[in-house]
Amino acid sequence: MKKTISRKIINNRVYFYLTYRVRGKLKTTYLGDSDSIKFRSFLMEMTKEGKEYLYEEARISLFKEGLPLIYEEDGYIVREYHNDVLEFLNREGKRVSLKLKNE
Repeated sequence: MKKTISRKIINNRVYFYLTYRVRGKLKTTYLGDSDSIKFRSFLMEMTKEGKEYLYEEARISLFKEGLPLIYEEDGYIVREYHNDVLEFLNREGKRVSLKLKNE
């Protein structure tokens, strides 16, 4: 579902609204100002949903440059190479294991 955040300024205060469609009808939800819990929790939720998209975007752009994608997973630093090899490193940077991504 596509959601859009709208910003309105009323009396020099900024308020945020969430706009989306449900069965063809436009719905609007008030999120509050930038300090509200509802607004911050929506941003956290949006970040979780967008995690996979951001991962793929970073992967494509780095692989075009011939660079590995580096991220943290289960306490290890993971280097993912363009040939789907995953290299797991500990906190000190020493290699712990190598494996293929689909294994």
